[in-house]
Amino acid sequence: MFKLGNSIRTNGVPSLSLVEFTQEHMRKIETLRVKIRLEEEKVEREMERQQVVVVDRKMAELVRLVVRVKNGEEVRQVKRLVQVALKGVMAVLEKVMKAVDCVRLRTLKGVLNVLSPLQYVEFLAGIGILQILLRQWGKKKVCTIN
Repeated sequence: MFKLGNSIRTNGVPSLSLVEFTQEHMRKIETLRVKIRLEEEKVEREMERQQVVVVDRKMAELVRLVVRVKNGEEVRQVKRLVQVALKGVMAVLEKVMKAVDCVRLRTLKGVLNVLSPLQYVEFLAGIGILQILLRQWGKKKVCTIN
């Protein structure tokens, strides 16, 4: 969001109102950038913590059980343990992903709150154009890979 806004502001067409950012706009955007960065770091720490949980002692023991099962021991019990472990990991990862989405939404709302109505529309149009171009670029890359 911040890079797109800055790019539109510095490289945009002179008729675009985003080029007309005042110092007050820039101060508010910078304050928002710092606040959002702190939220991003909090989510990153939680994700790192969850990655450590995935490789903790209990999960390592579960892997050992799976190896034993391959050698002919009790299959149903291990399947149940694996399902419980994976369900817990997936629930926590879903929670982290929801936190990421909340940070993205707060970022968008924060940026849009700083803008005038005309700037708001131009910014959203810029996001739309960027998404279309990225999709087209992605399709080209997929075609050349196949």
